[in-house]
Amino acid sequence: MASIRQLPSGRFNVQIRHPNTKQKSKSFPTKAEAEAWAAQIESEHLKAQAQDIEQTPSISFEDLGTRYCSLVLKGRTSFTITKQRIERMAQHLPKRATAITKRDINTYRLMRLEQVSSVSCRDELQLIHRIYRWAHREMLLDETRYPSPCTGIAMPPTSKPRNRVVERDELELLLNELQPIMRVVVELAYETAMRRGEILKLTPKNLHLEDRILDVVDGKTGDRSVPLTKRAVELLRESLEACPSSSSRLFPVEPHSVSTAFRRARKRAGLDSDVRFHQLRHSRITMVARKGFNQAQIMMVSGHRDVRSVQRYTHLNVMDVINHLD
Repeated sequence: MASIRQLPSGRFNVQIRHPNTKQKSKSFPTKAEAEAWAAQIESEHLKAQAQDIEQTPSISFEDLGTRYCSLVLKGRTSFTITKQRIERMAQHLPKRATAITKRDINTYRLMRLEQVSSVSCRDELQLIHRIYRWAHREMLLDETRYPSPCTGIAMPPTSKPRNRVVERDELELLLNELQPIMRVVVELAYETAMRRGEILKLTPKNLHLEDRILDVVDGKTGDRSVPLTKRAVELLRESLEACPSSSSRLFPVEPHSVSTAFRRARKRAGLDSDVRFHQLRHSRITMVARKGFNQAQIMMVSGHRDVRSVQRYTHLNVMDVINHLD
């Protein structure tokens, strides 16, 4: 990937890094020249990769998937999970990426449906299709000669959407079963509708408590500002006091630790399995909708950019609208 920076001399320096290749660096008097050189080098690199895939027998599906992870998912929380999933799938798809056929994918689909849920199988097939689409678009792999082997394959059905709303008394049961730091993370998710990863990346620099706002940087839908309830401000202020430095994370725990703690607390509290961490986000968005907020205001809280996504997260029932009729 190319990065351009202006030097103290006024010239523009370009640095290009790709996995398993030597770094390239060059300086130019203008930014336009720097961008043109970077685009040329990137184009040459992509063409070389495409030729590598088409002409080298050793380029397997696992190799292609690994490149996808390195170039697209690097730095994201999904990187490790996706890479491990590709490694597992590659054991059943040992051919070259360009030699895998629809028959291979269908055989894999039938095998996996006997081992995992239809949702898990669907996710794996969608990942395979996504990798090939990326290769067509970014690596200039000929889509006519090497189409995605998932095209035309019958996808397993999706699961029914969860419409469970976690009420405040249920939240209290959960909080009573959690350790202090996990308790704050869970209650903050309930108060802000933030995603797990967004909460765990927070640092003091992201907080503007006097204005009751915090900044989400590089979230799922990009950067955004989150409005805070009074309770959320209290929780964040307490966490801020315990934070050792302005660059430290407010909650130095791993995502899987939060999920594990949540599941164990749910079990101890005697709540059903539909009470999940992500349902806290659904619950807050539903509560905002119950207050009569319009679509734009709800999207300001949720961070969604698509109205259809908001509708999937808003679980209103007929009793929620009766008081607004008269």
